[in-house]
Amino acid sequence: MSVLPDNEIAKLVGELVKPEHREYAQNSNLSLEDALIEKEVISDDKLGQLIADYYKVPFVNLSEISVPDELLNLLPDRVIRRQKVLAFGQDSSGIKLAMVDPGKKEVIEMLSQKTGQKIVPYLATMRDMQSALRVYQSDLQKIIDNLLAEDIGRTPEAALADPPMARMVDAIVDTAYQNRASDVHIEPQEEHSIVRYRVDGALQEVARIHKRLHDRITTRIKVLSNLRTDEHLAAQDGKMRVKLEEENLDIRVSILPIADGEKTVLRLLSSRSRQYTLSDLGMSDNDLAKLTRAFTRSYGAILCTGPTGSGKTTTIYSVLKIINTREKNITTIEDPVEYKIKGANQIQVNPKTNLTFAAGLRSILRQDPNVIFVGEIRDSETAGIAVNAALTG
Repeated sequence: MSVLPDNEIAKLVGELVKPEHREYAQNSNLSLEDALIEKEVISDDKLGQLIADYYKVPFVNLSEISVPDELLNLLPDRVIRRQKVLAFGQDSSGIKLAMVDPGKKEVIEMLSQKTGQKIVPYLATMRDMQSALRVYQSDLQKIIDNLLAEDIGRTPEAALADPPMARMVDAIVDTAYQNRASDVHIEPQEEHSIVRYRVDGALQEVARIHKRLHDRITTRIKVLSNLRTDEHLAAQDGKMRVKLEEENLDIRVSILPIADGEKTVLRLLSSRSRQYTLSDLGMSDNDLAKLTRAFTRSYGAILCTGPTGSGKTTTIYSVLKIINTREKNITTIEDPVEYKIKGANQIQVNPKTNLTFAAGLRSILRQDPNVIFVGEIRDSETAGIAVNAALTG
């Protein structure tokens, strides 16, 4: 989200802004800045440079900066995250401060008083800032330990008997979000429970929790997900929403009884995933060119495969954003519908009503579609219908 209104962004970008870009921004509830970047009309860095010129401050690309260790803890974490600022350098002119909104003079004055030094503001883009701020995220294990020990005079036994469960669950989710995890696994074991995050497709252990806390954490998640708290022998699925500073985060919840207790898996459905452009996904220029040629054709199929957390959904949604125009009828069939796309017709699979992938796909073909997205090809019937539809255009 830009700190400048859409009309100012339009003036900066000039003739690159077309009516369809404004329409896309309005339909997708985005700022014009975000819409232009998502449609790859202009790069994040280029637009950032234009905004920096508007504010008459230098532009900084934080991905190219190595922040000195002595500056990492110069400012309080809450100030950094709330104000979206980052001290990245220091010289005789003062502290170099990257800011998403360098127009906040009161923030500059406050930080100058706090540090006792002159603040030199630089403009950083919101996307760049959010990536850079991940270096400030505290270790989850330390957060949990601090929550249990924060009350002076409490013994470890007392802390375990009356832990701050709500804040502990919030910390697990918030830290996962800041580390860009796609999933959170809370797994009971014989002597303790472990918390693992799936980041870039790989699971990594981030914390260990006392076994006595596991059931209470699970109960808290069940309450937030409107699941039965008295059911411990059957699998349960639900969803919940957690309010973070950055966004209201939707989470899909799965609880499964295993030998040592109930295992919980949280799938984080962040709106950040829909903000990626194809150029953000790390493809080589050759692969990006091949994909672009594929989705601009009037027939054919793109098969997106890979392990859990590898970025399949993000890739597909990045393509759908580009081709989603008023002239096209885009229909999807998914299980579940993870992200809403304005302007597209999204179907949720429902076996109870015989709305399977195959049955839904047959119905979609009678709806005069231009583009079809099949969330999963689970059987030969679905595969056959999808291939025939792709061949006939």
